[in-house]
Amino acid sequence: MEEDPQKGHRKRKSGAKVNKKKKRKLQDDESAITDDARKRNPKAFSFQAVNKTSRIVHRALDKQTRKHHVPEVDRTPLEPPPSLVAVVGPPKCGKTTLIRSLVKHYTKQNVNQVKGPLTVVTGKNRRCTFFECPNDISSMIDVAKVADLVLLMVDANFGFEMEIFEFLNIAQAHGLPRIMGVLTHIDMLKVGKSLNRTKRTLKHRFWTEVHNGAKLFYLSSMSFDLYNKRDVLNLARFISVMKFKVLSWRGDHPYVMVDRVEDLSDPAEVQANSKCDRKVALYGWLRGSNLLSGATVHVCGVGDHVISEVALLPDPCPPPGKDKEKSTKRRTLNEKERLIYGPMAGVGGLIYDKDAIYIQTNERQKRNVGDDLIEELSTKTLNDKLTTAEFSLFSGSTGTIKNDDYNDGQRRKMVFGDEGDSDEESDEDNDENEEQGDDTDEEIEDEENEDFEDSQDDEGFEDDDGGEDEDEEISSEEDMVVGAARWKKNIAAKAKEGFVQRQLNAKNLHAIIYGEECDSSGQFTGLLAETRTHVDSTRHTWASRDHGDMSRDHGDVSRDNATREDGAVDWGDPEQRECIRDCFVTGDWGGDGDDDEDMGDFEDLEAEDLEDDESVEDEESPEEATAETTEKTGTEETEEEEKSKYQKKKERLKELFNTDYDENGDETKYFADLQEEADTQTKLNKEFFADEANREQYEGYRAGQYVRVTISSLPCEFTQHLDPYFPLVLGGVASLEHQMGILQTRTKRHRWYPKILKNQDPIIVSLGWRRFQTRPVYSIQDHNMRQRMLKYTPEHMHCHATFYGPLAPPNTTFIATQGATATKTSSFRIVATGVVLGLDKTVDVVKKLKLTGTPYKIFKNTAFLKGMFSSILEVSKFEGAMIKTVSGIRGQIKRALSAPAGAFRASFEDKIQISDIVFLRCWVSVEVPRFYAPVINLLSKDKAWSGMRTVGELRRERGEMIPVKQDSIYKEIERRAKVFRPLAVSKSLQKELPFKTKPKVENKRKKQLYTTKRAVVSEPGERRLTSLMQQLLTAQKESDKKKLEKKKKEKEKYLAEQAKVDAKKGARAKEQRKVFYQKNAKKDKAAQED
Repeated sequence: MEEDPQKGHRKRKSGAKVNKKKKRKLQDDESAITDDARKRNPKAFSFQAVNKTSRIVHRALDKQTRKHHVPEVDRTPLEPPPSLVAVVGPPKCGKTTLIRSLVKHYTKQNVNQVKGPLTVVTGKNRRCTFFECPNDISSMIDVAKVADLVLLMVDANFGFEMEIFEFLNIAQAHGLPRIMGVLTHIDMLKVGKSLNRTKRTLKHRFWTEVHNGAKLFYLSSMSFDLYNKRDVLNLARFISVMKFKVLSWRGDHPYVMVDRVEDLSDPAEVQANSKCDRKVALYGWLRGSNLLSGATVHVCGVGDHVISEVALLPDPCPPPGKDKEKSTKRRTLNEKERLIYGPMAGVGGLIYDKDAIYIQTNERQKRNVGDDLIEELSTKTLNDKLTTAEFSLFSGSTGTIKNDDYNDGQRRKMVFGDEGDSDEESDEDNDENEEQGDDTDEEIEDEENEDFEDSQDDEGFEDDDGGEDEDEEISSEEDMVVGAARWKKNIAAKAKEGFVQRQLNAKNLHAIIYGEECDSSGQFTGLLAETRTHVDSTRHTWASRDHGDMSRDHGDVSRDNATREDGAVDWGDPEQRECIRDCFVTGDWGGDGDDDEDMGDFEDLEAEDLEDDESVEDEESPEEATAETTEKTGTEETEEEEKSKYQKKKERLKELFNTDYDENGDETKYFADLQEEADTQTKLNKEFFADEANREQYEGYRAGQYVRVTISSLPCEFTQHLDPYFPLVLGGVASLEHQMGILQTRTKRHRWYPKILKNQDPIIVSLGWRRFQTRPVYSIQDHNMRQRMLKYTPEHMHCHATFYGPLAPPNTTFIATQGATATKTSSFRIVATGVVLGLDKTVDVVKKLKLTGTPYKIFKNTAFLKGMFSSILEVSKFEGAMIKTVSGIRGQIKRALSAPAGAFRASFEDKIQISDIVFLRCWVSVEVPRFYAPVINLLSKDKAWSGMRTVGELRRERGEMIPVKQDSIYKEIERRAKVFRPLAVSKSLQKELPFKTKPKVENKRKKQLYTTKRAVVSEPGERRLTSLMQQLLTAQKESDKKKLEKKKKEKEKYLAEQAKVDAKKGARAKEQRKVFYQKNAKKDKAAQED
């Protein structure tokens, strides 16, 4: 049967893929048509709206310019220090357990106690230092200043505590490092909706305090007193990949998180005076900027001190990626690379010092060979072992040679056996000493050890003299005969080979100084090439001679052959020494050539702009310049160098010309120039500081190095009360921060602090590295720029605070606390936050003052006043001042009177009364208290520091009441009603008045009229009617009263229902507004990014 032909492929005629192809083809056709039309009629495709296009271009340029930042010189350390991870939280929330779990994850080791910083290797090129922050306001402040990452512990079963919000506010004032939240004790919550609701509530509250999207981890359960491995793994992954930002304050100041403290004080001096200052060495990784020896540093909690010495130590916990040769290509770390270093906690095993390395051993564990070796090395020094060491010269010999027999303080010569007479021996010894004398002492010692080790196989000893010496040392003659037969065989050939091999391995100082080779022109390529580039060729004819002619025959064949193979020059020849005499200081430096030729080419970089005109002449005659260069150097290599130098000079001049006069310059030339300047400075810094000696002298020790800082004047309480649980930070102090002065700040009382702040009450300010107590003066700025003093801080607004303390640059933020005690308080401990505005020493804070006086003589608009001033001098200072009476009559002080003291003459706009009180409104300057007390809490045993207390605290302690002045008590004013006398009009005046204005006064009647005497008697019918009407009115009133009460209750019910409806409407409207504002915020953010 014939097979069916294969069915052909049928292309799709519909579908998403076909539509996509059609759309792409249509776009290509439209673009082709547009390109053709643009070519045919370019004006039709030009700018339609010039103003709109201009706005678009300007907006694009603005967006590009906003991305530009001022270029800074790159000072990134070559090897970054370990990242400092601080674990912060209230007590009993799992801080220690978290650090132990993380250390267990990274190093596979258990840490029994967490004391001080613990540094672990977390990756090939990454390390982390973990530190537990105690529940102390001073420790929180110090940790917030240096931490790169903060793990904020939250007890999910209890909720957010006061310490968490306190630390968040402290961190915000000191740069806000990276913060990640960790929820613990989740296993104590009920599983289900309540657990999810609690997590969601805590997460949103954490986002409100930090930022939206802040990472929050959950540690659910524990096993073997550690957290779950999976939870710890997730947290460790985020820590390992976290990128930290360099804060401006930390980048400008060096600081050290101390992980080890050592007391170097003299024991005799301490025993004689236990209160003397101590010499202490502080160890740690240097962070921030560079640290110079002799600089002033601030030890947080101790005070300012001057560094006496800074030493660089080897890294006790180096990253595995530092040594590229030993580092493997694996992504994970092996067991040997999982290092940990925590001297205060007693982990790590090794402690590095300036001149020693201390090894910690655990006596409880089973001892092995390594422990015995360490104990032996620690009990007996290497010098003692070398002095008592013994060794055997030959394998078959029974005698031993002691160190006293071998090392007598002098070098021993090796004498060969083929020498003929004593003269030849002495000549050869001299030649050998001359050649070997060029080596350094270290090389000589190495050669001696190598020669001694290889002497049994490669070299022989003298038959006569050497045999006699060996007979004295070796007891058995038979052993000597057997040994002699073994080493006397081919002694000449072995000696020759050994000598040649030593000469080839030794460093040739001739080649180092004068170069490996010298050509026919006598051009050196070694060290002397930089000092003297041109030497007369007639003085260097030794280069073309044969080495066989220069060497002298001393009768030793092996010596002659070795000299020829090595190519060494006999510098004992006077002719050879004469040819290089001018290369040294005692030679003739003023030869035929110029100074420029002797000292090399000199190029005046400052005169490059003046050489533009001369460059034309140089371009016209390059051949002449090449010929002159050839005459000077006499070599082809020098000619090529001159050509390349000339070509580079032309290119540089051309580049300068294009940069200055090119019309099509770059629009961002200014920013490019700044960037190029910063890059050039970075390159120059790297080139100049390539040498570590120069770097340490001028720039100091750079960040990332493990240093030992020695301070020789620390108080004795520092070492006596040293507690590794409290952080010890060493911060560098800039030149401005040494000075003390008046600081103007803008501050605001914290909204969670329950009290307002009183003027000149002492507070503790954390500014820079320092924490100190001061007495601020609060003020507010009026419209006329006057700083008016305030007795208390405002409730919900900023005010100015002026206080005395160490100066700090403007825009430096600070926080203020009321005390530095370690005891837990129920209230919020942060009282205020602020920022430094300026360092003006002429600040003038004023307060209002009212002076009162009374007149004692009045002459129309002039009056004499007293009681306002006490002397004529005071009056003279206020001449021309405006005064005012209580009734509002204004006046002016004119002149002082001789008597009484302080009296003066004043003029008013109207006549005043003798009972008026005159007052003068004036402003008096308020002096800022120069009070500064550094907080030295680390010098106390309980780490609590109490400085100056407020007046309120003193009164509470003593049980005293607030003194009350009777004149200051507000009293109720009782005013009597004014009784006016009746109007009396004389009878003569009454006669002249018209009738309508005459007083109509009737005389009192002595007897009453009839109308006032009579009584009204009602009839019985009228009485019944009156009673009935009263009853009806009473019933009507009672009915109206009940209706009013019922209506009032209905209205209250209606209002309650309406309030519920309004609350629902308000919540719905609030949610709608929130969604609306979120959408608009996203749109605005996207627009700003565009």
